[in-house]
Amino acid sequence: MSDTKINQSQSIKGDRALGGGDDDRLGFRDVAERIAISLVDRATEDGLVVGLEGPWGSGKSSLLFLIDDELGKMPQERRPTIINFRPWLVGNRDALIYSLFEDLLHKIDEVALRAGDAAGINLAKAKEAGDALRGFIGRLSKAGGMIKFFGKASGVGPIELIGEGVESLSKAAEGDATSPSLSELKDKLSKSLRDLQHRFVVTIDDVDRLEPSEAIEVLRLVRSVVDLPNMIYILCYDSAILAHSIEKAAGVKSGQDYLEKIVQLTVMVPKPEALQLRQWFSDELHTIASAKNEDERSRLEAVIDHEGGRQLRTPRSVVRALDAIRFFWPPLFEIKADIADLVWIQLIKDGNANLYRWIEDYCATAAVLSLGIGRIDDAERQIQLAKLVSTVGETYFDNTMYRFYFSEQLPGIEPSFSKEGDRLKIFCSVSDAERDNAIQCRRLASPDHYRLYFALANPSHVLKQEELASVWAAAESSAELVGNRLLSLHTIAASGTLTKADMLLERVKGGVYEALSQNQCKNMVLAFSLVMDQAYKYHPFDLFWINNLWSRAQDLVPILLSRLEPLERETVIVSIFEQGPAVGWLTWLFRHEVFSHGRQGDRRRPEDEWIFTDNDLDKITSLMLDRYKKITIKDLLSSPHPISMLFAWQQAGDDEGPRRLIAEAIKSDHGLVEVLERMVSDTNGSSKGKIKVIHSSNINPFMDAAVIRGRIEALTSHADLGERAMRLTINFKDGDRF
Repeated sequence: MSDTKINQSQSIKGDRALGGGDDDRLGFRDVAERIAISLVDRATEDGLVVGLEGPWGSGKSSLLFLIDDELGKMPQERRPTIINFRPWLVGNRDALIYSLFEDLLHKIDEVALRAGDAAGINLAKAKEAGDALRGFIGRLSKAGGMIKFFGKASGVGPIELIGEGVESLSKAAEGDATSPSLSELKDKLSKSLRDLQHRFVVTIDDVDRLEPSEAIEVLRLVRSVVDLPNMIYILCYDSAILAHSIEKAAGVKSGQDYLEKIVQLTVMVPKPEALQLRQWFSDELHTIASAKNEDERSRLEAVIDHEGGRQLRTPRSVVRALDAIRFFWPPLFEIKADIADLVWIQLIKDGNANLYRWIEDYCATAAVLSLGIGRIDDAERQIQLAKLVSTVGETYFDNTMYRFYFSEQLPGIEPSFSKEGDRLKIFCSVSDAERDNAIQCRRLASPDHYRLYFALANPSHVLKQEELASVWAAAESSAELVGNRLLSLHTIAASGTLTKADMLLERVKGGVYEALSQNQCKNMVLAFSLVMDQAYKYHPFDLFWINNLWSRAQDLVPILLSRLEPLERETVIVSIFEQGPAVGWLTWLFRHEVFSHGRQGDRRRPEDEWIFTDNDLDKITSLMLDRYKKITIKDLLSSPHPISMLFAWQQAGDDEGPRRLIAEAIKSDHGLVEVLERMVSDTNGSSKGKIKVIHSSNINPFMDAAVIRGRIEALTSHADLGERAMRLTINFKDGDRF
């Protein structure tokens, strides 16, 4: 066993009653003391059945423990003998009876052992009561014939011995025609217990948790077989649940009326005030966790007030919520999660499991929407809103303050203050600032972290802490190392078409860049110029669709460059465009700026949307032109998008260079087919969906489209190239339709 001492405030308590050393947080001790006094001083000696009533989780078992404890503190001459009978441990009706008698007999023997001490109990009367009980059990055994079976089957020594002893008595009684009847033996037992003048208190907890057939047998047992003088029974139950069990087992119309004939006195478990429960929860929570800052503390206070006021309805609900937090918080604490969010979702889980599941589904859908890989229409919004209302009821969000508070917890939920219609709007747009703040604070509203609060694990698309740490370490070291980490992450699927490299760049843009050093920022930009073409080949994506890896890297370039000193910024720009092997991505970046600055096209963008200044672009144009003039046809055709490179070459100021390169390459038929196959583009819009086409406008600047098309059609019967030429002919025809 480990010598490590467990911090008791952090240990899970479990759903159990108060025990020795536990704090009485609800003030039950005073109630228990008064009940104990009444049981001893005011109960009739004819016997009494007391019902301790309360809903599940209200603290019945704890109050029963305190009553037992108070009875045990009484002076010896007044102290009753307590029998804690637990019927759910017993198998059948006969065993139930004999088990209770075994407990009673054992306690009477204890009374006999104490006879003559300060209690003033007469030894002879105690032995007489014990003998009377043995005789009664023996006769009962003859009637039931179950004692030996129960004793042997139980495997428990004392029960087995009593069983065998009673069996002997039974056989002796069976052979004696003059032996007294069961009724006579019970009368004798009743008289001896009355003469003993000592009270026995039998506590039976959780009667309402028994099967209906078992519950009815316990009640019959108390009402008839063991209805004896100086026997006080305390039965714990929820009256509504027990009444239903009685109706089912006994076939009576009113289980409540049946119960009232058995239970002579009821004590209602005091209902704790809502403030008491919230304060108890708050006090215990303070020993488990603390808020990181004032904002988190303020939100935690609101959670306990608003959600705690709704969900903390019984002592059990407090204990269960605290145990859930003790279980979930340690691993979440390690990653600096939000304690207010955890408390909120755990309170809801224990108070309304269906609402908890709705929130889990909502967060998952909101994360998908945040990633841009899904959409939701108005019809689906209404369906999800209807599901929410069905889990909580029509009036749940009537309170304006609670409506506002609930909306603050989740992404894309807004309260409606209209007197008519829905109380909430769901799946509303979430600003980048809101999303990024939720991610940085690891909130429940974060698309990267929401699943931690439900399953102690990040969503599959999220980068693990060790992955992030390795990226930052690599970025501090060199551009080559961080480039290799990007390539590695780009081979790991995250969600849909996204890879973990996409997720990394998205999160850097979302605010992580603020924590990066200048050296890390510099190496990341340099890494883009090293690996972006290779990344495309590893895991191809649509270059002309929104939000791909290249566009994410492009968006980061001005952000990361802004973190550098002016001279170092200029050095990095020159380095990437002069030496970066990812010419395809650099071409993409160059053409973006050519159009943004209005040097091509007619849609010049505002200067605050430029990545580079005009002076920067002049240098970049010169550098890229030098590189284009040196490329071979192999370099061109192996790039991710040759057409873009050819146009960029022209836009850099050289119209003849690309035409000469292509003219030389297409002199042979094989060269022509290879070049045209790299001029094919994907196009949407046809009834066929996405198709591959050759647009004349894409090839005319570099070759004569009409002549080339004729050559390709003539090659359709070529022995080696015929099949490839046929596909290119179709690409030409489909391209004419767009």
